[in-house]
Amino acid sequence: MSNYQITLLEYACTDTFPDSMLYSGFGGDPAGIHPLTYMIGVLESNSDLIVVDTGYDPENPEAYAHMQKEAHKYFRSPAEVLKKTGVHPEDVRHVILTHAHWDHMGGITYFPNAVFYLQKEELLQWIYTLSLPHEYDVLKSATKYADIEACISLLKEGRLVLLDGDVDELFPGIDIKVARNGHSFASNIVVIQTENGKYVYSGDTVYVRENLTGLQNSGVSLPNGYAIGSTFHSIHTMQQILDLVDRDTDHVIICHDIKTWDIPGTILTDDNLHMVSLPV
Repeated sequence: MSNYQITLLEYACTDTFPDSMLYSGFGGDPAGIHPLTYMIGVLESNSDLIVVDTGYDPENPEAYAHMQKEAHKYFRSPAEVLKKTGVHPEDVRHVILTHAHWDHMGGITYFPNAVFYLQKEELLQWIYTLSLPHEYDVLKSATKYADIEACISLLKEGRLVLLDGDVDELFPGIDIKVARNGHSFASNIVVIQTENGKYVYSGDTVYVRENLTGLQNSGVSLPNGYAIGSTFHSIHTMQQILDLVDRDTDHVIICHDIKTWDIPGTILTDDNLHMVSLPV
């Protein structure tokens, strides 16, 4: 079994994400705002180098509009951010997409030689949803037509692997668990084996630690926003994630939580963005 080094790279942040979206109206200040981070992950072993998610490309007008809506700052292309680790995007051979939302799947073109891994149900359900009439537009807000078109292009090029449910050993030391009908239709939860035990890359099934633990560590999990599925499935997924790491939230990689950058060894680079290698 391979053991992985995990590096997290920030490519943008915001100070003004609404509490109402952070907790779907189930907690926080209804008029409050919260800082968030945006990141990609790099998983590296002796035999494999895998990127998790792609960020987005503001050259896409749909993505640019969403970036402006969320008041992102310090944006740098995830392709450029990746180079901080000594990895060039054209050398990346494998990218796991947690789900099809704009800030996770919007940078496919950054990785011209990679094979991408996405749940089949995720892609097909989003194609159907984007075909629905105007009355359904609220469901479409976090997924962009251009990103789905990019996936279709990958199919034509033979560079998209559509997974069908849980996968043991997608790569040595990396398992995939599927979260259905919560934040998205079929999100990839990435379970990573390291010398320090398992880490779980949660995608957007969790925005911040309080989604898992509840406010003031109440233990009452809170669903997050932009969800396509149900509150029940969102909370059930959080419990599954906690079970995977024996309830140790330090082993859950939470992709929008600014507390990630409190991990010892975090570096703030000269572009005002953070990076950290996890203690594995």
